[in-house]
Amino acid sequence: MSSWDGRILVDTSNHIVGPTPRDHADLGPETGSEFVARHAPGARVVKAFNTLYAQYIVPDPRRAEGRQLLFYAGDDADTKAAFRAVADEIGFAPVDAGSLREGGRLMQVGGGPLSALHALKQD
Repeated sequence: MSSWDGRILVDTSNHIVGPTPRDHADLGPETGSEFVARHAPGARVVKAFNTLYAQYIVPDPRRAEGRQLLFYAGDDADTKAAFRAVADEIGFAPVDAGSLREGGRLMQVGGGPLSALHALKQD
């Protein structure tokens, strides 16, 4: 494994191992992003985009009704601030869900209440 040398890694993955979202890998006590972070030494990991269906990512996230919420999680405040700035700049309404452990659990397929939640923020 090579080091990421402090670069930001946006983890968009879900730990699905079969044809349906119910077929998810048992990672034990780790969230999917904690697993990714463990396998990317030196990376500053942010979990994002995994809660949205592709149809909500592809078009402009700005609509007349508001901006598409984008949940994200991470363990480093500076990394999350940098990610938030980019997400906001491209039109999303970023929402900090917490750390990779707590926020990651909220966003995780297979029980996370933010998984597949489509919502808009009225500006």
